[in-house]
Amino acid sequence: MGVALKEVRPLSGFRLELVFQNGSSAIVNMENRIKTLRFSPLSSESLFTTARAEGDKVIWSSGDKSFGVYCGELLDAMLLD
Repeated sequence: MGVALKEVRPLSGFRLELVFQNGSSAIVNMENRIKTLRFSPLSSESLFTTARAEGDKVIWSSGDKSFGVYCGELLDAMLLD
């Protein structure tokens, strides 16, 4: 298992606050990422705001749509900004 998430909080402007089991947190700005093929399913704000922590993944789901990303990938994206 990778980085253990305690909680994920969707924020305005397609940002996520990741809260880790050790008490640390990070804010990942996804605004530019949702324009890429990999993250385009998250361009719907109603889907984006469903983000929740599940182990070392962030999961978004609404109806029959579901999308998951490992926390490490989100942290890598944060470092590229």
